[in-house]
Amino acid sequence: MKPNFAAKIILISLLSSCSSIDSNNIAPGYVEAFGVIKKAVFGEENDIDPNLISSIPYASMLVKIGKGPKALMILESINDGRHTWVSADGVYLVISNGRIIQTQGLPNNLTSIMQPDIDWTDSNFENLKFNSYYSFEKPVLNNLKVMSSFSVGDYQDKNLSLVNLKLKKIEESLYSKEVNWSELNEYWTDDKGYVWISRQSISPKLPPIYYEVTKKPR
Repeated sequence: MKPNFAAKIILISLLSSCSSIDSNNIAPGYVEAFGVIKKAVFGEENDIDPNLISSIPYASMLVKIGKGPKALMILESINDGRHTWVSADGVYLVISNGRIIQTQGLPNNLTSIMQPDIDWTDSNFENLKFNSYYSFEKPVLNNLKVMSSFSVGDYQDKNLSLVNLKLKKIEESLYSKEVNWSELNEYWTDDKGYVWISRQSISPKLPPIYYEVTKKPR
């Protein structure tokens, strides 16, 4: 991933190819609505017009960090199931099967996670427990052991920005004895196991990251 991303010349890979977006096809005000994820970390105000979100013909999601406002991110690429989402000011979130596995452009970036694959449709989810190993930069911390256990709720009607869906809530309890870190992550999945909404803690030094997929990748 490249650390710098020009806000006015937005190069994003389309899902169906590796070509970049034609800037002539970008809706008016796109750069402004694209979001400022870094500002969200510090809680600055930034509103996004829902009509603008619906007018952008690319996979997108709303992201909220801590108590900050929601901001828009666009899918840059898919590589071996890893979805790279990017903001106009160079913040990246890499998501695999609904879980954030890498970031760039945040104060304490998650550089990698070693963890087993998850099947969100597994009927034995309640019994799932495993250890993951998180690595960070600024400050550097490698292979922090984090224990995960899960609980599953019922399907509920959820009103997303552009669609209404029936989603199942799955909670993940995180705990790391080494740094006395505990959090509760949430994943809202459909009956096929796609994560539409999530609230995830990825670092002891960052507030939770919330995301809502507004346009699912095809």
